[in-house]
Amino acid sequence: MRLIILFTAFLLTRNITAQDFIVAHEDESVKIEYIILEVKKKKKLVGEIRLIVTNKTNEYVILDFITSLFYEITLAEATQVKQLCVGPGKVKKGKVKGLFYQPETLSYEQLISDDLEISIDDLEINKVENCK
Repeated sequence: MRLIILFTAFLLTRNITAQDFIVAHEDESVKIEYIILEVKKKKKLVGEIRLIVTNKTNEYVILDFITSLFYEITLAEATQVKQLCVGPGKVKKGKVKGLFYQPETLSYEQLISDDLEISIDDLEINKVENCK
């Protein structure tokens, strides 16, 4: 019985987490999604945006783009991702691959509010032979 309860809790948590990702950009080549989390940094809780980049092609690609954070229609912050190489059909995600950003001017409450808009700007996708 305990195992069934734990398994059910795991499935519910997994489904909730999967629904938290928001698509910021998608085309025939790539899909860029993000999730907003609250994490500890120097014993304080701060907001963090983690990106997931999916290569939908059968070739290696290098991406350059800017993640822009608009709060109440005003550009609050922006961060640039340069020379991100993703293999064919592969996914680069979250903290492990360095695809995260902790805004300096926006609180966690502002990040999760309806007044925040995240956009992917100046996206460049270049096909390459392999990731070095």
